[in-house]
Formats: sequence, C-alpha cells, structure tokens
Amino acid sequence: MIHAGIDVGSLWTKAVVLKDGAVAGWSVRPTGDSAREAADEALRDALAPLAATPGDLGGAVVATGAGKRAAQAARETAAEIMCAARGAAFLRPGARGVLDMGGESTRVVRLDEKGEILDYALNDKCAAGTGVFLDAMGAVMGVPVDRMGPLSLESDADVNITSMCVAFAESEVVSQVHRQTPKKDILRGLHKSIATRIAGMASRVGLTEGCVAVGGLALNSGIVWWLEEMLRARLVVPENPQIVPALGAALIAAGRGERG
Repeated sequence: MIHAGIDVGSLWTKAVVLKDGAVAGWSVRPTGDSAREAADEALRDALAPLAATPGDLGGAVVATGAGKRAAQAARETAAEIMCAARGAAFLRPGARGVLDMGGESTRVVRLDEKGEILDYALNDKCAAGTGVFLDAMGAVMGVPVDRMGPLSLESDADVNITSMCVAFAESEVVSQVHRQTPKKDILRGLHKSIATRIAGMASRVGLTEGCVAVGGLALNSGIVWWLEEMLRARLVVPENPQIVPALGAALIAAGRGERG
C-alpha cells in the first residue's frame, strides 16, 4: 500500500511516499510563487522511484504546513505539530522532544515515551521566522545560506544582535558591517540570538535532552551548535531533517488508511 505526505512550507515544499510503511521516495523543492504547483511537482517527484502517479494513491495523502490547503492531491490535512512529532518519533523511537525550525515558524514539542504530545510552544509573531530571518540577513551580508552556519563557527567574538524583527535586525547588521566587523563575528551573533530564542521555548515546555531537530534550520551547523551548548545536550539531526514533517503526514495517512 502506498501513502504520501506533503508539507507545503513558505520557502520549501516537501513530499514523502511510504510503501508498506517504509520510505520509498521523497522530494524537496522551492515553494516559489505557486504553492499548488510546488505541491503537485513535489509529490510527482517523490512517486517517481515507484514509477507511480498521484492517481495511484487513491487519495491516501495528508498535507501539512502553512500552505497545506493548496495541496490538491490531499483529501485531509494535519497540524504541523502533530506531523513533526510523528515523523521524529518514527525516526527516533523514544525521542522526548522535537525542535521544528522552519522558514516562518519554530515549534518546540515535548513528547512522552510513546511519542505522544505532552506540551508545545510556538514562536511569536515578532520572531519573524527563523529561516526567513536568516535568509534576509544573508542577503544583507552577501553570504550564501549554506555558508552561514560554518562561517559563524569560525568566530569566537561576542557581537550582540538584540532584535529578532527583520527590519530592526537588518539595521543592526548594516551598522556592524559599516564598522567593518568581520562577517563571521556578525553571523556568530545572529546564530546565538536565534538559538537563544529557541532554547527559551524549549525551556518553557521542559525540554532538555532526547530532542530531534527537524526543519530546514536543522541543516545549519551554527544553530545546532548553539542549541547544544544552551540545552547542554546533543541533538539528533536526521539525515534529511527538512522532510520529517512530510514523513509524519505520510504516517498519519497510513494510519487513517488502516482505520478506514
């Protein structure tokens, strides 16, 4: 039996296909101007290893993410928190928490030993979305997103970036650039500031160890390093952290199919 999950995010759209409960295909592509097209194309790409089409799924698709309503192939939707939790618990049985760090939102979820949700916290509106926030700062500084984390780890300076609002933080970064502050030092300050916000959310729900980091920012080594320092615990980062909520959505689709 084939089931699929689609996670339509603000920056990236992800799809995962399960066959008999195992991952058989996945895809990550930019959401771009049309969430609907991105969802359709991501699903087709994820189905390609099985030589299958969306029609072969018979509606066994669950969508999640900010643009979940745009996924035409999905008959049902599921909350982002639930999908992130299901995906993380599948990959790491016994995990006690999830840090879901996406483009426009961050979710921190505490789990019990069975992977059920006990508590959660969401970033507030002024946090501006960690992924979008870092993208904007990278554009200001002329640093590619994939270089930001490694470059930040080359610094041991203390540069404080106090604002999490994109507009105000941009002003702070420009000011630091004009002072000829090395980019690696500015990036260290940015990553520390973001990690401080996420670690605060983790503290509010009682997370310390046994946490799985998912979402695009889990690929950022600078963010992961700071979080491990602040939480005083190692984070589990899956091989493809971006697709974990889509995996959770596919697992939910499979569960609903069994009940149906």
